[in-house]
Amino acid sequence: MDKGMWLERIRKWLFIIVSVSYLLFFSPVRMKNDKVALNYCVGFTLDDKRIRLENGDIVWVVEPGERLSPSMRYVIFKGDFANLDPEDYIHDADQYRISIGILEFNESLRFAKDIAKHRSLKDLVFRVHTVRQEEVEKMGLDETMIYYRLRRAILERSIDLLWIQPLEGINTQKILEKLEKQFGQPSATPRPQRSFPVMPVIPFLAILLALASYKIILILVPLMTLPFGFSVSVSVASIIATVTLYFSFRRKVLLPLIYLLLGLLTYSALSDFNHMNDLDQFRGVKLSLIALPATLAIVVLMREWKWLKKYLPYFIIAGGLFGFYYISRSGNIAFVPEMERKLRDLIEGFLWIRPRFKEVLLYPVYFMSLKFENFKWNFVLQILGCIALVSTFNTFCHIKTPLVVSLYRSVFSIVLGYVTYFIVRRFK
Repeated sequence: MDKGMWLERIRKWLFIIVSVSYLLFFSPVRMKNDKVALNYCVGFTLDDKRIRLENGDIVWVVEPGERLSPSMRYVIFKGDFANLDPEDYIHDADQYRISIGILEFNESLRFAKDIAKHRSLKDLVFRVHTVRQEEVEKMGLDETMIYYRLRRAILERSIDLLWIQPLEGINTQKILEKLEKQFGQPSATPRPQRSFPVMPVIPFLAILLALASYKIILILVPLMTLPFGFSVSVSVASIIATVTLYFSFRRKVLLPLIYLLLGLLTYSALSDFNHMNDLDQFRGVKLSLIALPATLAIVVLMREWKWLKKYLPYFIIAGGLFGFYYISRSGNIAFVPEMERKLRDLIEGFLWIRPRFKEVLLYPVYFMSLKFENFKWNFVLQILGCIALVSTFNTFCHIKTPLVVSLYRSVFSIVLGYVTYFIVRRFK
């Protein structure tokens, strides 16, 4: 073995040792913090402008053009604030010590986040989820579907306040009783998720080691982006690593665990106050999902060009349609048919946390590609299978999600893939 291969092997082992050692410290601390973050508060609509908390405090609903006042303790922005400057509200929010509520899936989301991020009293923030009557009618929501939606808001996104609006034909009290049985009695007031010491430089260095295991010069790319912010550098390094790890690790059977490790490192490096409270997000989620499949498709096309070129028009059409569907179904605003929503709720009730369909379906495909290497069209299985790898990584790009939830979701799919692998290997 020459000197270059020895250095490559040393860098790989350093990556694994540093990663595992750090995560053994980080994981129990984050889990303890997540357990506290499962506390949630409940507020009920009084009128168009007021929400009453269970302890009697009032949360004020502020619409575009309305101002903050000293009598307000909690505020939720609602509506389109695109033409207004957050700076006009930041001074008053700090002066009056007002807690700012960030309402999910509302036009005011970005505006409220800007205020919360740039004010001096950063810990006076809370995240809000609600179900509107219009959604019940448009999406055909029933009590079971609303229960699972609120359950996900608490369990998967650590929501601080459930805003309960009047819903025709829905027994919201029954839903709240089911939530209380699972998560305990609601807290009196909404509180943000607290930060804790994470030493983010260590997981960042581990990700750089992952890049160095392929080409050491690649570490310069994320280092050059440091002036734009640490979180940007972590995102850039992680996205590059999703590609390089696939080509640098020769034991492909272990890659699901390596991508799990990469996701955990990214998750730990970004576990600061802003990311855990969804004021900041992982940069380049869509890019992280397509970088490896697109790169692998290009490599395959270059390698097999002689006989694949006659099929090129079909590949472009099929790849374009699949790529559009793949990307459009990724994210919080993707359209989901009613039947699929009900199926998701059913699976969630049975498995506690719903695993990702992409991983459940494509990990078996990935492991099959390892056992049918001589199959002429095996590259199709490889491209589809690598989507499961980047999906595992992407699971941990949602920093606000509790660690146990992300681990459960990913490990379930990976174990299912390994079961498929051993079955195929036995009966090939």
